[in-house]
Amino acid sequence: MTKEGSILRKDVVGWSLYDFANTIYSMNIVSLYLKRYIVEDLKFDDRYFDIPFSLSMLCAAVVLPALGALSDHSTKKKIFLFLFTLSCCTAVGLMALVPPSAIFAVMLLFVIANFSYEAGQPFYNALLYSVADGNRARFVSGIGVSLGYVGSIVGMIVVLPFVTGSLFSYDLTFIEGWGKPGAFVPTAILFFLFALPLFWWVRESKIHIPRKIKFIEAYHDVWQGIKETKKYPGVLRFLIADYFFEDAVMTVIINIGLFGSVVLGMADRDLTVFLVISTVSAVIGSFLIGKIAERISLKKLVQMIVVGWIVCLILFACGIHLLTLVLYSSLQLLTQIFKGDLWVAYQLSEFGAVWVLGSAVGVLMGGLWTTTRPMLAELVPRRELGRFFGLFSLSGRAAAIFGPLVWTTVVFLFKKDGLLGPALAELFVIDVSGLTKLSYKLAVLSLVVMLLIGLFIFRKVPLAKKDSDG
Repeated sequence: MTKEGSILRKDVVGWSLYDFANTIYSMNIVSLYLKRYIVEDLKFDDRYFDIPFSLSMLCAAVVLPALGALSDHSTKKKIFLFLFTLSCCTAVGLMALVPPSAIFAVMLLFVIANFSYEAGQPFYNALLYSVADGNRARFVSGIGVSLGYVGSIVGMIVVLPFVTGSLFSYDLTFIEGWGKPGAFVPTAILFFLFALPLFWWVRESKIHIPRKIKFIEAYHDVWQGIKETKKYPGVLRFLIADYFFEDAVMTVIINIGLFGSVVLGMADRDLTVFLVISTVSAVIGSFLIGKIAERISLKKLVQMIVVGWIVCLILFACGIHLLTLVLYSSLQLLTQIFKGDLWVAYQLSEFGAVWVLGSAVGVLMGGLWTTTRPMLAELVPRRELGRFFGLFSLSGRAAAIFGPLVWTTVVFLFKKDGLLGPALAELFVIDVSGLTKLSYKLAVLSLVVMLLIGLFIFRKVPLAKKDSDG
């Protein structure tokens, strides 16, 4: 069977469904429930999530070159992917069995789960070329990304009843809500079930292996790639700037659920709606900004997107009430015309402000990932794309180490018994609840600093070849 033909071929569907499956894990565990369970229910600091997350990403970054080399030389990619998938799902499922007092067991299981999730990616990505070739592979890759967004939405909705006992406003008498730990087992099962079609339907291509794997060479290639950025003006500067961009964005992803709950006062149902809206906006943003990128400079577009991120994060930290008042002023006129309830109008404005910002962040998130990859591709020769995209991927994982540690340090310093928290509470005359919210707002502003540093470095990146050619 050739690799051309319908996208509904079983192997294409199987490969794409794995993207659907693994985003169920990343959304429900990394973004939505685990950190909130540790901080809100078990009453531990943010660091009990952030340090294990950073540790798992550090391990992934260290072994990524070796895993990439193993993937290139292996004819058993499916076996490695299956083992890492099984390891991730098992660890997530076991979290539900750990007693609340055994926090270090939860941390260890999370390190195993998140490392396994990341370690499987090189093998999954390599299997793309077992189902498609050339330009067709790009199209199939796009299908996988799209299904990933769908998977995160479906995963949130399907798991919600196991957390709350209801599906939004509909009580489900046959399901008892188990709170946030109720998300762990369903998430593990959904990830594993939707991953299975890949192992059933994808037939791994046979490759000729001219020599044995040399892992040392894989790490040498990384170092050589870093040195060779000097050949292409702006590439190293671009990678460093993107490191700071990705740092901030990844930290937002893993903390959006907790911030929404603690600072914005959202319940599980409201958070799910908020994240669904943000995810749909990311899909729309990827498409719209992709079309805009055909018409204007990629450099200018990336700068505009990062400035948009900065504005949105400042509004999340300091300007929710201001945006609420702007929306309320608009609704107030309609309320007077139709003789409605002003309090209801204010509440709608408050929810609307959060949803508007959530939608904007979704669009900007999709837009940043849509523009940075092609910009790098246009800064280097096509024959070098593999090497520099490897560096790009490694940089992205390394970015997920530093940002969460900065976040947890800021929150730790400004909490009620932190080094700076009591002085801040006395200065602004705020109670414990207000100080907790303030510490998270300051953590958001620390991400603004990261983005500003990245933007400062990025300003001297040269125009991409297509932009400079007009």
